[in-house]
Amino acid sequence: MQVSVETLSDLERRVTVQVPAEKLTKEIQDRLLSLSKQVKVDGFRPGKVPFKMVKRLYGERVRYEAVTELMERSLHEALTLEKLNPLGGPRIEPKKIEEDQNLEYSATFEVMPEFEPTGFESIHVEKPVAEITDQDVDHMIQTLREQRTVWNKVDRPAAEGDRLYIDFEGKIDGESFAGGKAENATVILGKGTMLQDFENGLKGLRADEQTEFDVPFPEDYQAAELAGKTARFQVTIHDVEEPILPEVDEAFAESLDVKENGVAGLRQSLRENMERELRGGITAAIKRQVMQGLWDANPIPLPKVLIEAEIEHLARQLSFPAGGDDEKIRELKSKLFEREARRRVALGLLISRLAALNSIKADERRVRDYLATVASTYQEPAQVLRWYEKTPEALDNVRALVLEEQIVDWLLERGQVSEKTSTFAEVMALSKKQQFNPWLQESPE
Repeated sequence: MQVSVETLSDLERRVTVQVPAEKLTKEIQDRLLSLSKQVKVDGFRPGKVPFKMVKRLYGERVRYEAVTELMERSLHEALTLEKLNPLGGPRIEPKKIEEDQNLEYSATFEVMPEFEPTGFESIHVEKPVAEITDQDVDHMIQTLREQRTVWNKVDRPAAEGDRLYIDFEGKIDGESFAGGKAENATVILGKGTMLQDFENGLKGLRADEQTEFDVPFPEDYQAAELAGKTARFQVTIHDVEEPILPEVDEAFAESLDVKENGVAGLRQSLRENMERELRGGITAAIKRQVMQGLWDANPIPLPKVLIEAEIEHLARQLSFPAGGDDEKIRELKSKLFEREARRRVALGLLISRLAALNSIKADERRVRDYLATVASTYQEPAQVLRWYEKTPEALDNVRALVLEEQIVDWLLERGQVSEKTSTFAEVMALSKKQQFNPWLQESPE
């Protein structure tokens, strides 16, 4: 058997294999002989069918089976010989197979990149430093009250905080425009869901009143065709409603499943939850910076097969339509998910390499601590822990997360860390901003 290897790119290889003709011939002959002892043909006893007849009846099928198996076997031997480990299934391209000629084919595939992670000292991290204050708890209680708002119709001029039901139609130079018309739309004055000049035009109006006013669109307005222009709006007010928020009392606390100590118990429960969220937010902010620094310092080549698989994984997570061979669906998936897929593949390879080079394995004590923290957020912690014990895949995912945390700790010891005074609201806003959202991604470079 002859084997040659071509390097097509950083990660793409083409292996060409030649199997001697006599080996293929022997494989076919052996299979036909074995078949002749089993095949049944009318007019002949089992095992007495002439070899030539067996070859005429089954020769093509046997040849196909022999070629297929020889390819699989010889490719495995060739890859072992050359110490190559393909990612995904190789693309097999057989040469024309002639009688009494060598069996020749090529297999094209990608391999894992070989690299040594470096640049740890160049990783800069700003660690948010924050604590939960009484004002943070007050704000959370106010948020919970607003979520339970009851709206009552009122017969008075609309004011800040009121909810209005309106019809409106806007025109620019007498022409309608996309998004400029709606019926029975809701607007809460002061929420900022509409342009400030639009909301200002509604203040002081009562139910069943009509009005007209101009609204200038900012120069940097998100709809470029409207930016810098002024629209004339006609508006009809149907209803004006004022918000009624629940009192902060024992009943309010019970509605939030706090059964003991009334408002004081509610505040304590909220503070504990917010402290847990804050710790998680700080950890996530640090991890994101460390991982970004690691990626920036190690621009390694990435296998296309892994990127494509990660794109599909992200698409499935967001219930994106499969699309099959639809080219437009594939292009849209790439536009939405490729940048994040490249980041995840790169970091996965870097983390695996760092763990292997430094003999870092998931600390089982940290795994148990992580599971205990997750379980504590449920009403039946013991049941959650039992589920993880009976679900190996879920437990492996936890170990992978813990390993990532250990790699982050390892990198933090070698990088540059400074502290930045922050607040609960800022940390939570940063955490939300850093969550992957394909609809806010720019096209990959």
